[in-house]
Amino acid sequence: MKNNLKVFGTDGIRGKVGEHPMTVDFTNKFASAIATVLAPRGGTVTIGKDTRISGYMFESALEAAFVARGLNVVLLGPLPTPAISFITNDIGANFGIVISASHNSYEYNGIKILTHNGEKLDERLEQKDKIDNEKIQSQEDIAQLRANVNLKKMNMARTNMRVRDAFKDREK
Repeated sequence: MKNNLKVFGTDGIRGKVGEHPMTVDFTNKFASAIATVLAPRGGTVTIGKDTRISGYMFESALEAAFVARGLNVVLLGPLPTPAISFITNDIGANFGIVISASHNSYEYNGIKILTHNGEKLDERLEQKDKIDNEKIQSQEDIAQLRANVNLKKMNMARTNMRVRDAFKDREK
């Protein structure tokens, strides 16, 4: 079995359908790992997708794994990513999933993870706090902003490691 744990790209995981990491087997194990980390005591997850035919296959694999981990699954059907994000936040879900490969052609698909408030899981790292120049009064303010960014990076790294470790356990 191919053990390629570096599957996260700039926007979740993506690939050609039927090839690692975009297989039903990988998706099922990946979903189980995500549930273990983001909703260890159960909860609710939203799943939305674009209109690619393969989205239905991945939606079923994700749903099966999440239900097996004790989650309530809300299937949103085909919707734009911002709508999935809004609904995830609005209903108080633990996290959300978007099945889409965005601008890539039909033979590709992807899985994006949203936080409980509808943000991309990796977006917290990408943003790194937008600095508002009017609020920065001193070197201490700059130091505090840097500390906040570093704390967010550490928390995100811990979450990514927990997902990776949970996934490794399912690969055995």
